[in-house]
Amino acid sequence: MASANHMGMPGESLRTHLRAATMAAHDLLDHAMQAANGWQTREDYARFLSLQHAARAPLEAWLAAHAPAGLVPPPQTGLIARDLAQLGMPAPAPAPLFTIGRPAPGSALGVAWVLAGSALGNKAIAKQVARIGGGAWPVAFLGDDGAMAFWQDLRARIEGPAAPTEAEGATRAAEAVFSHFLAAAEHAPTHEESVPA
Repeated sequence: MASANHMGMPGESLRTHLRAATMAAHDLLDHAMQAANGWQTREDYARFLSLQHAARAPLEAWLAAHAPAGLVPPPQTGLIARDLAQLGMPAPAPAPLFTIGRPAPGSALGVAWVLAGSALGNKAIAKQVARIGGGAWPVAFLGDDGAMAFWQDLRARIEGPAAPTEAEGATRAAEAVFSHFLAAAEHAPTHEESVPA
């Protein structure tokens, strides 16, 4: 991934460093998520939520076990399960266990950064869901104000430069999270596979 190629500039904020170092992974995941979802029907939306739940459950478990309280985003799998239930769908089995080996300085920050940053994209997706679903589809997950509040707090923390070891640990962890989501997206059923014969 990009971390080996991105050398932080003196005085560069941790946020700028993480964005530059993970840009390729982020773009790849965005493309895979769009391909996996389709975004035309209620079933497409349920598939998106199922993918999110499966991928996030192991990440939330990892953060609960390894992150200090200030770096644990509000859990969202419960909100996703609620949305799925309103769509008449069960919560899926979680994706394989998430691990990055022994946590290093910055690891929890990197995992939290990816999850918290996704709240920004969720707001845009919520508008799309409201338009396509005519306002009838549940959006407890996409509209979670707690995730946005956590993101604002975390953003203030990463606007300054970080120690090289913390920046490296955060970058490696963030890349691992993107890879984890990408693997979940690649193994998600396609539209054709999810439609009964």
